[in-house]
Order: sequence, then structure tokens, then C-alpha cells
Amino acid sequence: MEAEIKNALDYILAEARKDVVSDLSSQITNDPKHAVRAVRRTLYKQILGGNINILRKKRAGRTGTVPASSRGRLKKTEQMLGYMGSDRGFILRFLNAGTKPRESSYMNAHLIRNGNRSSRGMIPGKDFFGPAAKAAINQVLPILQQKFDEIIQQQTN
Repeated sequence: MEAEIKNALDYILAEARKDVVSDLSSQITNDPKHAVRAVRRTLYKQILGGNINILRKKRAGRTGTVPASSRGRLKKTEQMLGYMGSDRGFILRFLNAGTKPRESSYMNAHLIRNGNRSSRGMIPGKDFFGPAAKAAINQVLPILQQKFDEIIQQQTN
């Protein structure tokens, strides 16, 4: 019975993850690094439960195992070309929380001494993940209840 419940939970979390990813894809229109792939589902081992999050890194092996020099590129070029995807959730957390207003750094100390400051701007937080995840979970809860009823009915017969 426990295995059937875990299978039902896994199915429900997969459905909820699909809903969250589709919501995020519609809100993040330009996603060249496929950050929405960072939405993870977790099924707990000790207790019957799970969650959907953007906090956990992927546990798979290193993504960029081939050194830049063997690909004929400089290390600086590799850094500029992009993000290897070891923690795509960083991009989602960054867009979800936003940034505070930033001004010029210590490297522009001569500007600060003369009273000139250069603003680097800010990214407003969108807070899209929490509402999307809650809506997806609430949407699949009736399906979970139905699956639990079926499992209980099978056990009683």
C-alpha cells in the first residue's frame, strides 16, 4: 500500500511540476538558458510527502567536464559564453527575488570623490514561483484525493 501511495504522490507532483513550468514559461518570455528546467520535484523517502522547489541543485555529474582549452577556447571566452546549468535555479531565484538598487563600486572611486555616482539600476522581484506552485498544488489535490480513495477501496476489497 505504501508503494502505491508513493506512486500516486509521484504522479501528482509530476503533474503539478508541469503546471508550474508552463506558468513560469509564460511569465519568463526570454529564457535562452532554459532556467525553467530548474523546477524540481522531491518525493520524501521516510514520510509520505513531497514538494516542488527551485532551491535544490541537480545532483547529476558536472555539466562542463571538458576543459575549455581542449575545445580550443580561452577560459575567459567560456565564462562570457554562458552558464553551464549546474544550478539553473539561481536564475529563477534571482528573477523571483529581484535585486536592490546598485550604485558604482569601489573601482569608480574617482567618480564618488567628485560627487558623481553612477546608478546600475535594479531588477524588481516578480515573486512568481510561490503563487504558481500553490495554484498547481491546489489544482491537483482533488486528483490525489481520488487516487487515495481508489487505493483504500482496493485494500478493503
